[in-house]
Amino acid sequence: MSKQAKYKVLAAQFICAMNDGEYPQDQPLPSLRQLSALHQVSMTTALACYRYLESLGYIRADPKRGFFPCSEHTPVPLTEHAQFDAQISTLPKSPPRRLRSGFATAQLDANLIDTQQLRASLNRTMRGNLSMFNYGDPLGEPTLRRALSEHLQMQGFMLQEQALIITQGCLDAVKTALEITTKEQDVIAVPSPCYTGLLDTLSAMGRQVLEVPSNHNGIDLVQLENAMAGQKIAACLISANFQNPTGHSLSTQQKQSLAWMAKQYQIPVIEDDVYRELSHTGTTPLPVKHFDEDGWVIWCSSISKTLAPGFRLGWCAPGRFHQTYSDLIRVRSLGCNRPLQLALADYINRGHYARYLKKLNQALALQCNRYIQILAQLLPANIRLSRPQGGLVLWFELPQVDTQQLQAQLRDEQIYILCGDAFSTTDLYHNYVRLNFGQCLSSEIESQLVRFTQLAIQIRCQKSVKDETKTGTKPA
Repeated sequence: MSKQAKYKVLAAQFICAMNDGEYPQDQPLPSLRQLSALHQVSMTTALACYRYLESLGYIRADPKRGFFPCSEHTPVPLTEHAQFDAQISTLPKSPPRRLRSGFATAQLDANLIDTQQLRASLNRTMRGNLSMFNYGDPLGEPTLRRALSEHLQMQGFMLQEQALIITQGCLDAVKTALEITTKEQDVIAVPSPCYTGLLDTLSAMGRQVLEVPSNHNGIDLVQLENAMAGQKIAACLISANFQNPTGHSLSTQQKQSLAWMAKQYQIPVIEDDVYRELSHTGTTPLPVKHFDEDGWVIWCSSISKTLAPGFRLGWCAPGRFHQTYSDLIRVRSLGCNRPLQLALADYINRGHYARYLKKLNQALALQCNRYIQILAQLLPANIRLSRPQGGLVLWFELPQVDTQQLQAQLRDEQIYILCGDAFSTTDLYHNYVRLNFGQCLSSEIESQLVRFTQLAIQIRCQKSVKDETKTGTKPA
């Protein structure tokens, strides 16, 4: 029998103490520093303990005051990841049209965006030198690339400005990476489930996919390495931090292993890292690219999820593919919107971006927990729910609920969700839903969540009646 992790042993002690009433609900638990010193564990173990208790519904986080016992904890089992043997799949030639609104779109509420300082940066830029209206560097404004490099270095991610190329959003960066490393009918490894936008992009480009199962610690590296070693794939497309839709992240060890595998088998890893800076814990994780020693990891990101999707600005660090990537950018687009690049550089250089992210993540942490509390209270007891440490989406299983039917009925009432089938070429996620919690809670949003749960329960009851009619017995 394997030894239980320290943070789980510590968490079990807290659960016993809370059940015995040793921690008043209005008093904060020991701080992370106090917990570390009291039990002689690292700060990482202390944080893991509290996050584990939070995932079980025993405590809640208040970014300004600490961690508190929940008044009436509602433990919700975590979603289970389907385990299967990865198979090559051919995507439909025409990607389906998907709704981009409400709970169906992973984006921030406009009220969370730092519009005041963004407008100020735009105004300062527009009063600048008129040369900004001419063609700029096709690879991106040097001022912006330098600002991004310095910003990333503050997070411990060392990336030189010369390594960066500015793109029209993250998906544009990913598409260009796929164009220079793969060709039509090539097989691309992706995690299962996988973000719909990536599947749609692969579909439009005529690529095939190898869905590799995920788990709570990341992705099945054994199956992925077997595919690499056997040269079954031309590239791997993955999100290592707060993956969409599950919200989980690869461990540091998995990131290191993935970077090593890319070098060992000389197969490019295209990293879609658009959610990395939306870390609710206050610590921004490192990307796979950080561990890349030989340039086989192509790192892509943007401000579309963190700040301003309307800017359509992203970036890429193509590694050993820099020259090929640059050549394609020069021929195809002659670069991105120059005034917007300069405005973003101004915003970053004045420290607004770093301060905004800190404030935003505190708000999202509370918002995520509140969404979970509402859903846990309203939905049946046997739901399974993700508890992401970052990002914008919740992923959960509704047993015995046809989520395509649920999606269609909600759409008729102008409430929009995405069902699990959209995130896979398999039929493994028919009872799953992805929900955006980036919308600020209001009476209207809460009413929509209530209606969502009502219809889910109604569909489940209808199925139970049908099952009972068919078998002549009550379902278990």
